[in-house]
Amino acid sequence: MARPLHLITLSVTVALNAYLGPLLLGHFIPKHLIQDHLTNLNLSFLPAPLLSLFQTLPSTDQRCPEHTYTTHLISLDPLLIYISNFVSESESQSLIDLSSPLLKPSPIVSRGADSAGSQARTSWSAPLPEGSHLVNCILSRSSSFLGTLLFPGRDEMGPAQIVRYTDSQKFDLHTDWFSRPRITDEDRKTGRRRLYNRVATFFVVLQSNLTEGSGETWFPKVKPITPHPTMADKDKVWREHGDGGLAFKPIPGSAIFWVNLLPNGTGDMRTVHAGLPVKGGVKTGMNIWPRVFFGPDA
Repeated sequence: MARPLHLITLSVTVALNAYLGPLLLGHFIPKHLIQDHLTNLNLSFLPAPLLSLFQTLPSTDQRCPEHTYTTHLISLDPLLIYISNFVSESESQSLIDLSSPLLKPSPIVSRGADSAGSQARTSWSAPLPEGSHLVNCILSRSSSFLGTLLFPGRDEMGPAQIVRYTDSQKFDLHTDWFSRPRITDEDRKTGRRRLYNRVATFFVVLQSNLTEGSGETWFPKVKPITPHPTMADKDKVWREHGDGGLAFKPIPGSAIFWVNLLPNGTGDMRTVHAGLPVKGGVKTGMNIWPRVFFGPDA
C-alpha cells in the first residue's frame, strides 16, 4: 500500500535535518530522545536510498552515565533500602516525556490477571518502551544494584512501568509479589514451562510537587534498624506513621528498594505498602520489578 505523500516528505525532512542540522536538533531536543524515537520507528516502507540515510544517522553517545547515588539501610528484615539520587533530574524529565502519551488507568492483579478500574488503585500508568536507550540504562543501573540476587541466564529485570498520581489519587495497601506466580505472554505462546514472581521492587520518584505530608509511600509492617538521624523536619526522608510502620516522602530522584520474597520463594507479607493520596499536585514514579523464574524450563 502506498504511503501518504506527506509522510514521505516528513521522512525526507527528518533525514535532511539529521545530516544538516544535528547541532540544532540537539539544542532543542535531548539527543537520547531523538535516538530512542528513531530506533523505535518502523521505516521499512521507505525507498532504499532514504532508508540508508536513516541507517547511517550520526549516532548519539550510547554509554550509560555512572551512578552518583547513595544508600541508606532502613530495615534488614525485610530488607529495605532508601536510595538518594538514583536518577538525575534530566533522566526523570526524559522518562516523563517518553511515557506521558502512553498513560492509561492503572490495572491491579485480580485472580491471577490484570484488571483496570479498581477504586483501590486510581492512578495512571504505562510500560516504558523496552527499546529505549535511557530505559535500558536505568534497568542496567538497577541490575548492578541487585548484585547476585538474580541468577544469570534464568532471571531478568522485567519491563519498567511509569505511574502517575494526580490530586486525590492513591493505591491502597497491597503487595507487589503474586500470590499465584505468573507466566509471561511469550512463554504462553511458545509453551515454555516456567513461572515467575517479583523478587524485589524499585520504586523511583521522578516528579513530586505535592502538598507537604501527602503522597507518601507507607509500609505499615516495617520497622527501622536505627532511629532516624537528627535533622530538620523538612529534611527527613521518612517518618513514623500514626498507624504503625514508616511513611516515605516522595522526593524526586530518590528510590526505595525492597525484597518481596522470603528465602523459600513465598511472598513476604511484611512488604505490604500503600501509595497514600496525593494533594495539590502530581507525583510521577517508576516501578521496576526484577523477576525470578522457576519450573522445568527455567
